[in-house]
Amino acid sequence: MIDLKALLCSIFLMLSLCSNAQNINTIVVDEKANGQNLYDFLESIEKEYDVDFVGAVPQLKSLIITGVEKRVYMYSFLEMILMPYNLTSVKVRENVMFIIDNASWQEFGNRRGNYLLINPKTPKQLKGQVQESGSNTPIWGSQVTVASLGLGTLTDENGLFELVIPQDEVVRLDIQYLGFDTKSYLVGFTEYSEESEVKTSLVTSSMELEGIIVTGDRSNDKIESRLAGVEKLDIKEIKELPTFFGEVDPIRSLATLPGVSVVGEISSGFNVRGGQSGQNLIRQDQSFIYNPTHLFGFFSAFNPDMISSVELYKGGGPATFGGRVSSVLDIKLRNGDAGRFSVKGGIGMVSSRIALEGPISKSKSSFLIAGRISYADWLLNATDHIELKKSTADFNDVNVKFFQTIDENNFLTISGYRSYDSFRLNSDSTFSWSTNNVAVNWDHTFNHRLVSNVSVASSNYYSKVNNYKDIEAFSYKNAIQNLSLKGDFIYSRSDKETIDVGFEAIYSNIEPGKLDPAQLNNTVPVDINNQHSMELAAFVQSDFELNSKWALSVGLRYSHFLRLGEDAIYEFDYDNPQGRYPSIVDTTYYSNNEIIKSYNGLEPRISLRYLFSLQSSIKASYYRVYQYQHLISNTTSVTPQDYWISSGPYLKPLAGDQWSLGYFRNTDSGYEYSAEVYYKDIKNVVDYIEGADVTLNEALEAGLAQGQGTAYGAELLLKKNRGKLNGWLAYTYSRSLMEFTSDYESLNINDGEQYPANYDQPHNVSLVLNYKLGPYMTLSSSFNYQTGRPITIPISKFTYDAYLAALNYSSRNEYRIPDYHRLDLSLTIKDKERNNSRFRGEWVISVFNVYGRKNAYSVYFNKYGRAYKLSVLGSMFPSVTYNFSF
Repeated sequence: MIDLKALLCSIFLMLSLCSNAQNINTIVVDEKANGQNLYDFLESIEKEYDVDFVGAVPQLKSLIITGVEKRVYMYSFLEMILMPYNLTSVKVRENVMFIIDNASWQEFGNRRGNYLLINPKTPKQLKGQVQESGSNTPIWGSQVTVASLGLGTLTDENGLFELVIPQDEVVRLDIQYLGFDTKSYLVGFTEYSEESEVKTSLVTSSMELEGIIVTGDRSNDKIESRLAGVEKLDIKEIKELPTFFGEVDPIRSLATLPGVSVVGEISSGFNVRGGQSGQNLIRQDQSFIYNPTHLFGFFSAFNPDMISSVELYKGGGPATFGGRVSSVLDIKLRNGDAGRFSVKGGIGMVSSRIALEGPISKSKSSFLIAGRISYADWLLNATDHIELKKSTADFNDVNVKFFQTIDENNFLTISGYRSYDSFRLNSDSTFSWSTNNVAVNWDHTFNHRLVSNVSVASSNYYSKVNNYKDIEAFSYKNAIQNLSLKGDFIYSRSDKETIDVGFEAIYSNIEPGKLDPAQLNNTVPVDINNQHSMELAAFVQSDFELNSKWALSVGLRYSHFLRLGEDAIYEFDYDNPQGRYPSIVDTTYYSNNEIIKSYNGLEPRISLRYLFSLQSSIKASYYRVYQYQHLISNTTSVTPQDYWISSGPYLKPLAGDQWSLGYFRNTDSGYEYSAEVYYKDIKNVVDYIEGADVTLNEALEAGLAQGQGTAYGAELLLKKNRGKLNGWLAYTYSRSLMEFTSDYESLNINDGEQYPANYDQPHNVSLVLNYKLGPYMTLSSSFNYQTGRPITIPISKFTYDAYLAALNYSSRNEYRIPDYHRLDLSLTIKDKERNNSRFRGEWVISVFNVYGRKNAYSVYFNKYGRAYKLSVLGSMFPSVTYNFSF
């Protein structure tokens, strides 16, 4: 009788000896293996049993098999052979085994399951994509490193990376990004994998708290980056910078860095390297932002709960950007979480905010909606100041963003932004301004080397003044709208070389000013002709490494500007002026979309980096940029009532050239040093002639002059990135000078002599310190000092006939208001974490202007020459805010 049990055992043994793709550990090795080279023996086993041994090739080729005295299974055989040589075997699949050194295995922490088997399409190339868990948003700038081989790279804007790794090695791959938990894998190449690329998601760190802080980025990012003059802000760690009434403000955060300043408390913009506020390009998810503040600069227009990253280029930036000669502020909004629903927000004394996000289709699409509202009137009414009691101030804004995964190669986002401000200071007039933007972005991956982004954006901004006096009630408005189309095609030849080719088209409609009487009264209606224009551009940008020391970023942008009708253009006679203005001798009418004037030019950009070591580098750069739109203002600082006009027959575009040189160094102890110098030359800068009327003037160009602008300076930064006490000290020396000379006397401003621009502030010092009092408490301080702004003052007076006093003024901007300085403090107290609870909270106690400095916003003079100083925030402002998320 057949022994069934014995038969089954025999069949099993036969299968274990000859079956293809069997369990690698159960392969039997006998005495015949002795004397063979281990590498050759394992290679023969691979062919016979359809299995794969990955890694440690140099060691295996040097080993000879000895000591096999009986039939043993493969796992016992390898343990016996490898142990004396500090090697170990790890089965990662039924038919795949890694062979690695013990040190690497112990460092990895024996975390079984964190293995990646890759069957690359191109030998020795490890490619992949890093996304945010839940939302599937690509993470730009993630560090991807193989420390054992000294390899590393950063993911691009689509989260893609590429590394070249010896195919027979098993390596530890680390993927990390600040604010997210690090992912580590053991990676080996094998044909027994269906995966050709790494696809991984990073999970937000359990210690995450929302807030915008100035970051050191990755420790060597500034050292290795090819571009000079770049500053970054990110959502990570804690809200360490003191705030005004608890509102996190990226603009004021930027102003603590070298080369960036804000002109006083009431200012609707910022200045970069001696440039005017209107010379900064601000884009939020590809749409244009013309006013980056609320309530005249007290609050930021950017909701911190929406921001993914903020990047400032203190120059022309790469060739993908254009249209402004001083800087580019690129703001990217994050996508909502496609994995789970969450809420976050904050409740403050004068404003509150809330953000809702969650999946629409789990892991494929998401939404993110955030809004803010202010209620500052109670604070004004609570004062004893009669004028403030009669004043009102409020703002609100809403951000919406939808993210959709079409397939693994296509992603679509739609973002919308609306803001509204209203302000009345003890008068019969209400000032208001509003932004309404929509942007659609489509990201497409052609293959592992070629990706694209196409965006369409509509941007609309207006400001209004409504006067309610019965006799002269009126409504005044100026506005700018544009529609833009942009395409980027990025080709990555390797992790060290990329080429970006694209195009951009922007159609603009500017309403310089319109005055409508509210009823039948003495007010005369005025409607300045709208200005239509089209700006076209094509660009190419290439970043590559010449060798291990030298790297180059070079770009070229061609821009073409068309001023279009329908419009009436005046012809001026400067030889026969009427008073201050040239006389109007003719008017030419242009039909709809008829070309009035065109300009064009090439805009080269180049930045060169040399690495002294992994911790120090030097960079040199040159940028040329054309700017075809001009911000017109005759106030002490930029306000929402300033307006834009286009270049045309009498206003040429700005042409900016900037040179810079910088040295950057990091230390092992966590310190960061940098020093940069720059020189900027701007042709065709705009200023108003003496006594010019720049509001509701149909012949506005007649009151404007164009001349030469010069800016130069030095920027120093000392930063401590680690430890209980961290922060930075920033110093900027900057000059911004203007010169207007002409054959026509009326266009010679300041008698043709050079004079400081309104925003010229030679010395700027910022000191930011953060001290961790414990795991849940941080004390922060921020001190700022600035040279006072230039002003023109009466230096003498005389009387004659019926006039009591006639004032004689100094040269333009010959004097300065008192220097500005302010100290702010904040204390952040985080709620203790609760087990199994998603709720997180923190209290932020802030004191703005701690010692109550009455900084001068402006100094003005009455008709008798008596000076008066206006201080906007001349006292201490304490506040309490509670932030939460769940």
